[in-house]
Amino acid sequence: MNRALFPPGVCVATGPSAHDDPLHPAEAELTIEMGPARRAQFAAGRACAQRAMRELGVPCGPVLRGLRRAPRFPDGVIGSITHTGDFFMAAVARSASFAGVGIDAERNRPLSERAAARICEPHELAALRALPGRSAEHWAAIVFSAKESLYKAYFPVTGFFIGFRDAEVALFPEADDAGRFAAKLVRADAPEAAEQRDFAGRYACDSERVVTGLVIPLPSDRARSAR
Repeated sequence: MNRALFPPGVCVATGPSAHDDPLHPAEAELTIEMGPARRAQFAAGRACAQRAMRELGVPCGPVLRGLRRAPRFPDGVIGSITHTGDFFMAAVARSASFAGVGIDAERNRPLSERAAARICEPHELAALRALPGRSAEHWAAIVFSAKESLYKAYFPVTGFFIGFRDAEVALFPEADDAGRFAAKLVRADAPEAAEQRDFAGRYACDSERVVTGLVIPLPSDRARSAR
């Protein structure tokens, strides 16, 4: 389910694993003031990132922190880390292949009406009510995750914070447990990411969780020069 979220060129790793390597010393420094539970979460996420980088075939280095505590990958690598409960996942790609990568996992259960209304505009909720198979609040859980994936791909590219109402998401189910989504920036002063305001991603569900993934392509001129 996880690999189908992304095009070729993106590597995904999930965890936890019984064979996780210890944190890099520079990563371990970031955990000094964390409690045991938070430290374990941090280590599991970084271990997924390291496994994904090894699969990608790039030199592994510490995944540190950038602006707003976003993961900062080694030079030449872009990526995203997520977790929900005891499930962890990381997605990475070469910066010569994509401008941004976002991934997010959430519990597969309906949001409250209040939460759905906070995350979605009224017309987004109206569109979700027209979709079959789930309540609007259950579809809204996928929209929530899709907007998180968009943010995780968008923010490292632009350094600009966007909230849930700064982007709109439309879902396009293809099966009971998977489909596509389209996302677009609607906040007027939000800058383009790699010359784009419209983005596309995929989602997949199982009985426990919803996972979404999104990549921001390079602008056409940069993509041609990277070939």
